[in-house]
Amino acid sequence: MYIDKVILQNRLLDFKMKKKYLQVFKRKTPTNSDKFFKEFFQSFSSAVGFVKYSNAQEDIESIIENRFSSTVKLNPFYKLWIKDMSEICRIFCKFLKNDKISFWIGTHRGCKRFHVDMVPYRLLLNYFGKGTEILPNHAANRNAFQDGKPNRHIIKNKAAIRHLQKWDISVFKGGNNAILHRTPDSALIDNSSILMRLDSFSFLESIKRSNLQ
Repeated sequence: MYIDKVILQNRLLDFKMKKKYLQVFKRKTPTNSDKFFKEFFQSFSSAVGFVKYSNAQEDIESIIENRFSSTVKLNPFYKLWIKDMSEICRIFCKFLKNDKISFWIGTHRGCKRFHVDMVPYRLLLNYFGKGTEILPNHAANRNAFQDGKPNRHIIKNKAAIRHLQKWDISVFKGGNNAILHRTPDSALIDNSSILMRLDSFSFLESIKRSNLQ
């Protein structure tokens, strides 16, 4: 769970400057984390809101406070989890040079088809269950993707597909040439995962404006 903030920030800066579309920061899965998440993932759906750099931990607690029972909140791992999310939110704020970001945490994921994200940058962190599937360019038919064809036409080499691992921090660079990825079938079928997604604050603001129209 430990994050070397200086190393992570330097690697993110390097990632921003290079022509790469995915940067993964490997971390060890903390002891007892699966046991903690198994206690509530089936009863949890999602929570969304803005997280400020200066108030990250309090903002996250406010966003999710009504989503969990008192039993979950009394578990010592709950505070460790909140702290981990808040530290990563602060690092992502600094990376984007914004004082706040869009925050989403949930189990309901619906990206069945391989796709790219049309956002400048997106951070994904899977805390529980199977992580996002990544389809490298050499194993993908990009023309089939552009033509809107289903996965069976997009995938050239199924053996090349890999999964992001639990607790690893993954930062995607978006756009038409971004790396193809999708939600794994296991997470689609029974929502058996817990994913944190971070975006620029403008991402959530645009969704709210659309809902008002």
